[in-house]
Amino acid sequence: MADPAIVGIANPFAANRSAGRYARRLERSLRNAGLDYGTRFTKGPLDATRIARELVDGGVEIVVSIGGDGTLNEIVNGAMGASERARNTARLAIAQVGTGTDFSRTVQQTSNPGEIHERLRRGRHRPIDVGLVEYTNLRGEPETRYFVNIAEFGSGGAVVEKVNRTTKVFGGRVSFLLGILTTMPKYRNKHVEWRLEVGDSGAGTVNNFVVANGRYFGGGLLPAPHAELDDGLFDIVVIGDLDWKTIRKHLKDLRRGTHLAIPQVTFRRSSEVFTTSREHALLDLDGELVGRDPTRFVCVPKGLNLVV
Repeated sequence: MADPAIVGIANPFAANRSAGRYARRLERSLRNAGLDYGTRFTKGPLDATRIARELVDGGVEIVVSIGGDGTLNEIVNGAMGASERARNTARLAIAQVGTGTDFSRTVQQTSNPGEIHERLRRGRHRPIDVGLVEYTNLRGEPETRYFVNIAEFGSGGAVVEKVNRTTKVFGGRVSFLLGILTTMPKYRNKHVEWRLEVGDSGAGTVNNFVVANGRYFGGGLLPAPHAELDDGLFDIVVIGDLDWKTIRKHLKDLRRGTHLAIPQVTFRRSSEVFTTSREHALLDLDGELVGRDPTRFVCVPKGLNLVV
């Protein structure tokens, strides 16, 4: 039996297991509104990647991501793994419900079923950039993976590791704040060397190294306030050798996006970034802990079509 024209891929465990109930309500709402819509539920890690690749290669018009930023990351990897011809035809839509939902903040979209129906009915899309990362996975093996929102290594990876193994019942903002408060006082900054495609380079002791396609991470923090999804460039924000007392003082700046004025924070733009470190800081992509540095980041211009 052929798939519907629009298929949602739902992680039923996202949003403290409420995403499954939301996905069923959304399906009823969209089908009652006359859309040719169905839902596929994931059963475990990376299942959304497999399903997305199958759907895109099978000619589905729109794939809807139902879950948090981790679910979206898996779907992006599946779509990018499909044939180029199929990927250029398919479109990605989001109905974000989860701990972070930070990508939806950049595109200013909510999970309201009526709003989602209107976006799907109009069918307008915007080509957006996708990041490609080469890194060392948690098993010590070389690996390549895509991201669509933000990649970071350093204290941010350590916070994500903490958040992902503790309860998320309090929601994204509180979960990440608790992760910061319990991780950062003990975190030891790492020495990192980096080189940009534009020829700029640097080295130093770093608290966090952010490579941004989108603007938000950590449940509403704003590390890259000027990032654009379709400019062919990453916004690179390097938070230097700051101690916990100083970071705690400037958390409000990170939430407002005013931290770029801090002398120990460096901001650059580039389509490619190379980093090396002997201390192996933890790396997360779109809020998912995947491995450690050293890393290479490459911007894939207008790699996916996002429904807007």
